[in-house]
Amino acid sequence: MTDSQGERDHPAFSLPTEASIDIRQVLRWAWRVAWNGKYMLLSCWLLAIVPTVLFYQQQTPLYTATSTIMVEASEASDAFATRNDFRLRLSDSDLQTEVGVLTSRVLAERVIDKLHLDLDPEFNPTLREPNRLAGLFANLNPLSLLSSIAKPESSADGKVGDNKEVARALLRAAIVDSFMSRLQATSQRRTYLIDVSFTSNDREKATLILNTLSQQYLLDRLEASFDDARRVTGWLEERLSALRQDVQTSETAVEEFRNRNGLRRSGDGRKTLTDQQLSELNSRLIIARTDLAQKQARLGQIRSLLQSGSGLDSASEVLQSPLIQRLREQESILQREMSEALKTFGERHPKMVGYRADLEELQSKLRAEMQRISQGITNEMEVARTGVVTLERELSQLRTVADTAGAAEIQLRELERQSDATRSLYEAFLQRFKREAETGSGGQRANARILSEAQIPATSSYPRTLRGISLVSLLSLLFGLVLIFVIDRMDNAIRSSDEAEDLTGLPTLAVIPLFRGNTDNMIQVLADKPRSALADSFRSLRVSLDAADVRSGGGRIIAMTSSVPREGKTFASVCLAAMYARGEQKVLLIDSDVHRPRTHIMLGQKNDKGLLNILDGEVAFEEAVVRSIAPNLDFLPAGHLQTIAEEVHKDAAAPLLAKLRQQYDRIIIDLPPVLAVSDARALSTLSDHVIYLVRWNSTARDAVRVGVRLLRDMNVNFGGVIISQINQTRHGQYSYGDYGTYYGRYSEYYTK
Repeated sequence: MTDSQGERDHPAFSLPTEASIDIRQVLRWAWRVAWNGKYMLLSCWLLAIVPTVLFYQQQTPLYTATSTIMVEASEASDAFATRNDFRLRLSDSDLQTEVGVLTSRVLAERVIDKLHLDLDPEFNPTLREPNRLAGLFANLNPLSLLSSIAKPESSADGKVGDNKEVARALLRAAIVDSFMSRLQATSQRRTYLIDVSFTSNDREKATLILNTLSQQYLLDRLEASFDDARRVTGWLEERLSALRQDVQTSETAVEEFRNRNGLRRSGDGRKTLTDQQLSELNSRLIIARTDLAQKQARLGQIRSLLQSGSGLDSASEVLQSPLIQRLREQESILQREMSEALKTFGERHPKMVGYRADLEELQSKLRAEMQRISQGITNEMEVARTGVVTLERELSQLRTVADTAGAAEIQLRELERQSDATRSLYEAFLQRFKREAETGSGGQRANARILSEAQIPATSSYPRTLRGISLVSLLSLLFGLVLIFVIDRMDNAIRSSDEAEDLTGLPTLAVIPLFRGNTDNMIQVLADKPRSALADSFRSLRVSLDAADVRSGGGRIIAMTSSVPREGKTFASVCLAAMYARGEQKVLLIDSDVHRPRTHIMLGQKNDKGLLNILDGEVAFEEAVVRSIAPNLDFLPAGHLQTIAEEVHKDAAAPLLAKLRQQYDRIIIDLPPVLAVSDARALSTLSDHVIYLVRWNSTARDAVRVGVRLLRDMNVNFGGVIISQINQTRHGQYSYGDYGTYYGRYSEYYTK
């Protein structure tokens, strides 16, 4: 059966799952591990910090001066742009170009010449004192040797030193390179500002060099502006002369072509006379056609009324005629008088005859007036039609003239466009030339200014001692912590009750301190020091076992075992038996480790006869047992045979233990190690409680895991785990929190 199978068969033995992990327990464990490794952590920190401090002490401090320059676009970049457009046209690429100018070799050489930096040992390597240590490292460096072999220095004569001009050029290049390596310029995002910095071992020198560099940059910009202005002015003057002649030629050609083709313009100059006449005739024709349409509509209405037989009474012209309105009023009055006379005189009365004659005369006048109105409308329509025809004929003739002049007009417009373009170009060049003439040479600007001059730096920029030491300290502490946790994880020993319980799934019954005295007479030691830490630990073990007896209903036989030898099970068996005997219980201590018996030595007894002899049938129990080695305490040694043919079997020991149950209140059996021989597994099944010992900071976890699994396979009744031989001082330093810690912390409670 594999370990994983055994752990699946016994759920209580399985390790805690991830969901059951207590974060507080994990933090306590981490704190204990870190605290226990504090000396290693301190060692890692010292090993890292001491060389770092020595390194920084050997470094020469460097100082960095900084300044800020604001850049504008060059005005000579566009001959047709206005001054207000330049800053808006400045792009990131322009700023990067200015950064390149600031860090160019040309500008660096100007500053070097102005300040005579070629005579400064900081920049001129030939003026420095030789550093023997650096020279030694350079000679020992294999890369330098390989480089010298791969690229041997040579000249026309075979040596560079023979050519002084080449040597001076190389020295000059080295000085410029040294200067440029200390110079740095960066543009600020979303601004037109450039931050410039220079580093030197002298703070005042760094400030002077940077301010000189800024001034040289402004002078370079100003000189470039002067040169650009002179070039632009000369070029503009040449172009203006040519453009002026082009304008005159193009305008003359336009006028000559217009006169030759009769294309005179109207007053506003936008249209020709023919175009203006066409426009006027079109307007008049539209009005005439509109008037003709109205008259035709009126005539059509009258004709429609005549054809329908309803008469012209409802026509709008008739209704609006003042004469017809008066005749209608007279007719109405006459008809009313006829109606009254008819009632008085009758139909044939002469007065009635007169009224009827008058009425017919009025109606005849009305019909005549209506006929006149109809004839008038017809005449007006004919006149309007004649006018429309006349206008159409004139318009057709004028269009013929316009079509004839169309080709000439197209050529004229082309000539005019060319003339206008030439004139616009000439005016633009003339405006630019006047502006350049007004500003002149004295109005040129550098298009850049120093926004913030370099100030003498108060602190050094290198070495950053505090930051470096802090970073090294942090990294060394982190490395130390990682190393501590790795070592702790690689350590396979058990140091606390929590670890023992997590590994075995069994409760920790007691934590036994390490006893440094003579173990030959432990019963007397416990009797002489009843309030010692050792006695209290076994007293706690007895209390735990008594509580287990109450829960399980009794437990007379208690077996002590461990994974491997030298874990203190014999010592614990003797002390537990003595502690039960002091409690007025009749106790039997049995040494069943027949292969390596040690209990008789600790008790000062002989091992001639014992358990082996009884099981072999040579002697009876009464002959082998040692009575009253202490009050209420008997001892059964392991015994000795010439040849141990077989190990102790359960079938042989069971009747003996059953008989002894009737005679003793407690039977303590010192079993052999589980992983050494199989006796422990055979006799452990006959015990009421099996106590498993684990030596503190010694027993391997795998040994404990396998030993407990073997006993579980035998279905033994585990009482719990004992952690033995605890170094109280070191255990207290680990701060595990179990009660074994307090044996050393509260020693005043325990008498000697």
